[in-house]
Amino acid sequence: MNNPASGYECQERKSYNGLEFFFISKGERDVIKAVEFSFVQKLDGRDIYNLGFGDYDLESDTVTDSVYTNNGDAYKVFNTVLNCIPIFFESYKSAMLMVQGSDGGADFIEQCRLVCVKRCGSRCKNYNRRISVYQGYVNKNFELLSTDYQFFGGFRTGKQATMEPYVPFRKYDVVLLLSKKA
Repeated sequence: MNNPASGYECQERKSYNGLEFFFISKGERDVIKAVEFSFVQKLDGRDIYNLGFGDYDLESDTVTDSVYTNNGDAYKVFNTVLNCIPIFFESYKSAMLMVQGSDGGADFIEQCRLVCVKRCGSRCKNYNRRISVYQGYVNKNFELLSTDYQFFGGFRTGKQATMEPYVPFRKYDVVLLLSKKA
């Protein structure tokens, strides 16, 4: 999905419910990061996996996706996450991958206001920031990416999501993709 030379080297590990990748963000300090592809559910006979990403805690073997590390290497980290996607589809050819931000949930704005220094007022600037980054990449590269992937956009309504074929520059809560190489 991206240029492997533009990201960090990863270690891959099969987990009980998917696939995980680990790498070290080497910015202002070394931070262990994890990319998780976790099984969510079946939909029309197809396995759906969620792409999760965050700081990895070695002692507890957990990933925290609510932290902004601000390590000075955001583009290299983002490219590393993107580089994991084709590898995921090599192992899970017919799966659908779901990408959504951990900053898009109903309770995010309340939690953000408790610790945020921006004092955004009525509109939280951090709300849906992560999905906006992924969507920005898809929008910018949609034509090229569409040769290998089929994209869908999703809207959340309560606990349900409505999907449609992806329309570049339309705001979505969730982006889903399938590999065309299946």
